[in-house]
Amino acid sequence: MRKSRAGSQRRDRSQFRPDGWLRAQGRWFLSQSEKLSSRIALIQRSLASNHLPEDSRVDAAVGLMIVEHGRDLETLLIQRAERDGDPWSGQIGLPGGRSKVSDRSIKGTVEREVAEEVGIDLSQVGRELGHLAVGQPMRRSEMRVQPWVYLLSDKPPIIIGSEVRSAFWTSINHLPSSISTTDVYIRDGWRTVECFMVDGKVVWGYTYRVLNEFLQLPGVIE
Repeated sequence: MRKSRAGSQRRDRSQFRPDGWLRAQGRWFLSQSEKLSSRIALIQRSLASNHLPEDSRVDAAVGLMIVEHGRDLETLLIQRAERDGDPWSGQIGLPGGRSKVSDRSIKGTVEREVAEEVGIDLSQVGRELGHLAVGQPMRRSEMRVQPWVYLLSDKPPIIIGSEVRSAFWTSINHLPSSISTTDVYIRDGWRTVECFMVDGKVVWGYTYRVLNEFLQLPGVIE
């Protein structure tokens, strides 16, 4: 009996790292009450200053998930599947989509969409840091989209949904040096727009603007 209790105690202690990480389903994730690193805490404070505009209508949400590795931050990008009638067919973006009546909130929208598109349960393995400004995609200027920022302890397994072709992690720190321009056809003609060139892939439009806004926050680039 003593051996059994000791074994149980060892298993219980193994659920916690000294720094307060928790373990679930074989993965470590941040306790929502755990103290953040000074860098992430600074980013969180900066995000807290983003207030919703008087017109708080939001039609869709995207998730900007970050993982901290030493001096580097990484985020998850997706390439959307090619589909007829989809204005973002084949483009590089952040996981997300339109809100549904069944969503409890716009934050519920981003958590549902991220789970559907890349198989990550943000309510279990993510820590919400705040949101960026509501914006409008070039191809759907009437749509109001809100980006939400989540911290992950590590890179969880990716399960690709039907609307996604692929997903990949990229260094946020390297984005400023990857700025370029590209020509895109929008509505009535070709335009030259700024973009990030990430592993040979073009990141432009709304996703480019979201990442650029995030880069401007104190603490993101050290």
